[in-house]
Amino acid sequence: MPIRTGREYLRSLDDGRTICIDGDQVTDVVNDRRFAGAAETMAMLLEMQHDAGLTDKLTYASPSSGEKVGMTHITPLSKDDVVARGDAIQIWMDATCGMLGRSPDYKNVMVAAWAAASEIFDRDSFQGAANVRDFHQHVRENDLVMTHVLVNPQVDRSRPAHLQESEIVAQIVAEDDAGITIRGARMVATLCALANEIVVMPAAIRWATDEQRKSDDYSFGFAIPANTEGLRFICRPSMAHPDSGSPMDYPLSSMYEESDGIAIFDDVKVPWERVFIYRDDEAETLIHGKTRVGPHALHQSVVRAAAKSEFMMALALAVARSTKIDEHLNVQLLLAETINIAEFARTCRVAAEAESFQTPFGNWSPGLAPIQLWQSMFWKFYNRQCEIINTLGAGGLVGVPSIAELAGEVKDDVEKYFQSVNADSPTRIKLFRLAYDASLSSFAGRQRLYEQYYSGDPNRSQSLRFRMFDKDAHIDRIHHMLDDMEQRFSGGIGERVAAFREAGE
Repeated sequence: MPIRTGREYLRSLDDGRTICIDGDQVTDVVNDRRFAGAAETMAMLLEMQHDAGLTDKLTYASPSSGEKVGMTHITPLSKDDVVARGDAIQIWMDATCGMLGRSPDYKNVMVAAWAAASEIFDRDSFQGAANVRDFHQHVRENDLVMTHVLVNPQVDRSRPAHLQESEIVAQIVAEDDAGITIRGARMVATLCALANEIVVMPAAIRWATDEQRKSDDYSFGFAIPANTEGLRFICRPSMAHPDSGSPMDYPLSSMYEESDGIAIFDDVKVPWERVFIYRDDEAETLIHGKTRVGPHALHQSVVRAAAKSEFMMALALAVARSTKIDEHLNVQLLLAETINIAEFARTCRVAAEAESFQTPFGNWSPGLAPIQLWQSMFWKFYNRQCEIINTLGAGGLVGVPSIAELAGEVKDDVEKYFQSVNADSPTRIKLFRLAYDASLSSFAGRQRLYEQYYSGDPNRSQSLRFRMFDKDAHIDRIHHMLDDMEQRFSGGIGERVAAFREAGE
């Protein structure tokens, strides 16, 4: 089938999945107050693919069916394809202020990268290449929304999960001619309530040769529908504030609360045709290294960051303009800083696309160095943008009332006392409620944590960046320069310097 409408997507979520939240088991996520806003937002993104002014940028002709399919499923075969994919991602990210970490494009680009490198999945332990290609085609042709889980539950963080005697960590407990059986848990399943499929790939499971007890029970990769029997999700409490006086009191929370959950596998049967990796002790290296999926996933993320930082910049400018504090030099310095942060993220995206290259698999990948720079620095910069908005809004962020007060018994007081020099009361209240939700609310706190850890421990990323960097060439340059200087000063230059000194005396 071609690209889905928003209505078709919403209907697909009525599939009997098991979603638990606040002590409730939700049977209708589309109409549940904790998920409804984000469900409508996801439907909006899919509906945008049908917009006459956007469809050429958001879709392309399927290589198998000829139907229109999402551009973010594309296997880039040129630098132009990488840029076109980035442009499609940006349209969705601009529409959501970059606040959706698990919009459909995130997993789409990863699965496409795995499919392009599918030969890597044919291993001695299991021939998974055809399954990876088939799954890519399945999600592309059916316009499916995916989530994933990669991380083991935090039980004993002093020891690797595979060395712990525990049934908590997801593992293979049985197998037969039909497939494998998985028992245990994985985290964090962002968007689990609203995804059609869940992709389960290897967690960090590196170990020494003498520590391989039960190791291959943890080495697997697969994808299954979110409503698979035995699979359930336990979600954290919602940040959507459905009981607030007005949805506009928490506008970002209301629309972009994508939720997070733990995936519980209660003897879940995974058919062999949905298995990608099976009992492979090189699973992590296989997925995160040899398939070269990282730059593709981070390409989506750097485009999202560019949209997000630009939104935060615009919000800071609007807050400052509303009370004319942008006339002060110290405020102008803060605003210049947030402008530079937005430009930093945009430049990383442009550079990554400009440095695109062809991989050994024939597809094209964004350049890695600009993305690594973004990955190392952006979470700090995003925290700074939140701090700047907090500084600019100051007490105004916690002093504005609910928008519902504009129609309440004290509406006259609200109209009079909550205006500012450049904004009437309704405008200022809406602006400051948005600024609060973007920088100070529980939703904002989750966004900051997400940016810090979504691609793993930032300290490990920084360490990896150092270890991968070609240090020797730069160190050699310094020593060559010193040797050259020494030779020059021991010759004519040294004599002239001595003569200058004598003449000066």
